Amino acid sequence: MTSLDTTHQTHEPTRLALNTPHRFYRGGERILAFRGLPLPDDFDGHRPEDWLASTTRLFAEGGDGVTQLPDGSDLPEVLAADPTAWLGADHVTAYGVVPGLLTKLLDSGERLPVHAHPDRSFAKAHLDCDNGKTEAWIVLEAEPGATVWVGFREEVDPDTLAELVEAQDERLLAALNPIQVQRGDAVLVPGGQPHAIGEGVLVLELQEPTDLSVMLEHERFGLEEAHAFLGLDRPLALRSVDHGPLTADALAGLRRRWTDVRGAGPALPEGTDEYFRAQVVRPTGESPAAAVTVPADFAVTVVVDGRGTLSTEHGAARDTPIDIARGDVLLVPHGAGGVCVTGDVTVIRCMPPAGATVA
Repeated sequence: MTSLDTTHQTHEPTRLALNTPHRFYRGGERILAFRGLPLPDDFDGHRPEDWLASTTRLFAEGGDGVTQLPDGSDLPEVLAADPTAWLGADHVTAYGVVPGLLTKLLDSGERLPVHAHPDRSFAKAHLDCDNGKTEAWIVLEAEPGATVWVGFREEVDPDTLAELVEAQDERLLAALNPIQVQRGDAVLVPGGQPHAIGEGVLVLELQEPTDLSVMLEHERFGLEEAHAFLGLDRPLALRSVDHGPLTADALAGLRRRWTDVRGAGPALPEGTDEYFRAQVVRPTGESPAAAVTVPADFAVTVVVDGRGTLSTEHGAARDTPIDIARGDVLLVPHGAGGVCVTGDVTVIRCMPPAGATVA
């Protein structure tokens, strides 16, 4: 086997280094542990997100976030130099020279604020942006009793929402649906739905490629109003929030168990493909040589468990498979062709919206 070539040739998978911009909330230790990295002496406790293969920048907090490849080049420049090989011809035709996806590892070192993300229609109308921020959480680790919250339990009219946001107290969280989560859960959060992630959860997060958040809770996190409300007047920003109710049946439709997949199958609930896709690849069988082959795609490839190998239809990894293990993150270009995963290993491929790339 071979260690991974650190060039970014368009037929070769590229191993991605840590990319953890400073954020206003705490976390990051679980990301380092998952990635097999030591805790740095200067770790500031505010590195709760690892932005994987990112062409997106933070809305505030310094504007960091774009991925640099091993030679120091920025990912957007590399994609623009050979978009068809990286993204596939159909994708480029449909979406241009952008992945249309932001993938993160997120470690909640504390409960996140209650917030919501605009949907596409609001973003186009008021933020001059084609993308909102529908997102999905693939739970990799969770402490016992860990909880997330999604959607209002009962309808909250605009005046009541404004009062709750003005009060900045625990009534906001209490108005949401609590969901206890454990490893293997996946949860879809449509644009507009208010939500929060509780302390003690490590998720692999897929989302539309923006950093647009309306922070319904913001004072306890020290956020200025311009940051909290995307530079919009507060009443306009609050129009982006779904007033509910999000019923039990509706919540059930937003959930899936990704650990139930054997072979290859979807990691996320139905209804995500127009925004992003996630595929579990998990070889089965008694033999250590058990293998699963999946079609070509631009894929942020995260090894979430075990050890194995990854080979590709084209490039050096065709003849010399790459050793992979839990915590590895590989960017696999469309030009690498089909991908074969072998061994006692579980991989999740995070990919652009459906209907854009073909094998």
